[in-house]
Amino acid sequence: MEELRIPERGFSGMGLRLLDMQRHVWSDFWVNAKSGALTTPGQEGGFVNGTGLFWSDDVDDGNRTVRYLCIWDRITPRSCRWRQVSSSDDGRTWLHHWIMDWQRVG
Repeated sequence: MEELRIPERGFSGMGLRLLDMQRHVWSDFWVNAKSGALTTPGQEGGFVNGTGLFWSDDVDDGNRTVRYLCIWDRITPRSCRWRQVSSSDDGRTWLHHWIMDWQRVG
């Protein structure tokens, strides 16, 4: 679980990661603080060799299917990196549009 606050953008919310023990699949959910609603379905995925890959598909305003991939890597006991990329051409090209480096507080 993680809380994200970006006061400069008026943005905050909470990430929630859950492991389905029967399927051995992680789901990554987001709760926007403004709406209080849990995004469903969560991005499903898992970890291989210390890197987490979580996938989801969405439809944009032009009715195109967009594939999203969130990547958790550089994981240590005190830090990690999260990246979000998207593709609207079935994964031939990817747009890297959000990168965050996380540090544990406390």
